Amino acid sequence: MNHRTTVAPTIRSAHKTTSRTLCLAVLISIACGVLACSSEPETVDLVVLHTNDIHARFLEINGRGGRCRPDQAQAGECYGGAARRATAVESERLAASSTGQTVLLLDAGDQFQGTLFYGKYRGLAAATVMNTLSYDAMVVGNHEFDDGPQTLGQFAEAIDFPLLGTNVDASNEPALADQLASSTILERDGKRIGVVGFITEETPQLSSPGPTLVFNTIEDALRIAVDALEQDGVDTIIALSHSGYQRDRAVARTVAGIDIIVGGHTNTLLLNDDETAAGPYPTIETGPTGDPVAVVTSYAWGKYLGRLEATLVDGKLTEWSGEPILLDSSVAESPAMVDLIAPMAAEVEEFSAEVIGESSVDLDGREQTCRFNECNLGTMIANALLEHGRPQGVEIALQNGGGIRSSLSQGTITIGQFLEVMPFGNTASTFKLKGSDLIETLEHGVSRADDPDNDGTGRFLQVAGLRYAYTPNQAPGQRLEEIKLVNADGSEEEIDVDREYSILFNAFNRNGGDGFAILAERAIDAYDQGQVISDVMIDYIKRNSPLAPTVDGRIRVLP
Repeated sequence: MNHRTTVAPTIRSAHKTTSRTLCLAVLISIACGVLACSSEPETVDLVVLHTNDIHARFLEINGRGGRCRPDQAQAGECYGGAARRATAVESERLAASSTGQTVLLLDAGDQFQGTLFYGKYRGLAAATVMNTLSYDAMVVGNHEFDDGPQTLGQFAEAIDFPLLGTNVDASNEPALADQLASSTILERDGKRIGVVGFITEETPQLSSPGPTLVFNTIEDALRIAVDALEQDGVDTIIALSHSGYQRDRAVARTVAGIDIIVGGHTNTLLLNDDETAAGPYPTIETGPTGDPVAVVTSYAWGKYLGRLEATLVDGKLTEWSGEPILLDSSVAESPAMVDLIAPMAAEVEEFSAEVIGESSVDLDGREQTCRFNECNLGTMIANALLEHGRPQGVEIALQNGGGIRSSLSQGTITIGQFLEVMPFGNTASTFKLKGSDLIETLEHGVSRADDPDNDGTGRFLQVAGLRYAYTPNQAPGQRLEEIKLVNADGSEEEIDVDREYSILFNAFNRNGGDGFAILAERAIDAYDQGQVISDVMIDYIKRNSPLAPTVDGRIRVLP
């Protein structure tokens, strides 16, 4: 499957410049000054194939990122999957071999988490698939840290390509100290292409990297790494980003020396001539030296394969074109990849096939709804948590929108399907909050609910035992218009800023995840129960099927 003619990638320190290289550069400079040296401009013709936010979707998916049902597959309504990606990558490599273009396959992070493939194999299924597809480089995403440095370290040991974290200081973490590179130089078809990779500084709030890792400011780390590559004679530099579309655009405008940014994190769709897309593909920004920088990303779940054609002359981007390739039913599945995945899928299916209930309606877990508005799946989860907590005196249950990772179609529900909705293994935590701190917590939940790129909107709170309304066009911290406690008998009352309220939430958020520092600092009598929330939900589904949750107006968005 691998059609590359390559030299093995070399991982280089961002600070490594040898005295021999400097001396040689000085001699060449002197010689050219005497002899009036001239050289032909170096032209690099690239086809950059890229993925991001796959989230363990190795099998085909439906339009909402959930599992593709047999009837949906038969109707041609499913997308993606590693087997279709393998076919598309193979086709692009074969085409480029006849045109002289250099093909790179890059990933912008978040291979981990999202389906039972991750639950069973952690990162090793992703490593197997990515090695088979011969990826050239990857930047770590925030979800690569969900199970701590050790799990990521095992993935790093298993892969055959560089894993980048330019702004991650892992020097004090044994599991990753020798695994994350600041940059790499890919030697392809006689060309030297530098690659750096950066990740959002908010990773400690979005995941569980532990106390030993430091996430430095992106721009500062990039300037050091890019300068080191240029000192090493590398003119063509690609940045892999897991920080979101708008942040990538800002980096393109402020950090010199980068030619292309391949992004992820915000699940942004870029298309040409499509009003529903967030922007054109590629989005062109002007760097600080006046040179163009191409910014690309390819949505999520492997529904698309990003494809950018770029020509660079002496490290300057001169031509560009492209469009993500939709991996729909018109793209055949690679038999070899199907055979590779089949044994893993069979083991996953054996565990996941148990039916736990059914729903008479579609359960909507899409980011576009659950991170901005009330959604019926979020309402159901919050209701179930409140029912679980009532015997302990809990009055309010909260569920972060970012903890809802998939939708469920009308019909039967299996363990596997539901664990794709709530894959994180979060445990229940009970605590009390003063009414004033509860209001501040809810304000934090809507503090980014006006962000069209979804960046950081996982903090948005689905609720039970509460009603609230917010105005997204007001300043963060001033968006709530009303908050009312809903008692068990259905009566409502205003929140008393001095009263303490008993709350159930997950331990990740209670300990400060998603930026909820207020909970880590001000929660009263906090108790992390250790009970896995997905188990609570499975019991609820079994007792309450058939499910038919509705959106009842407990969260209202005001103009």
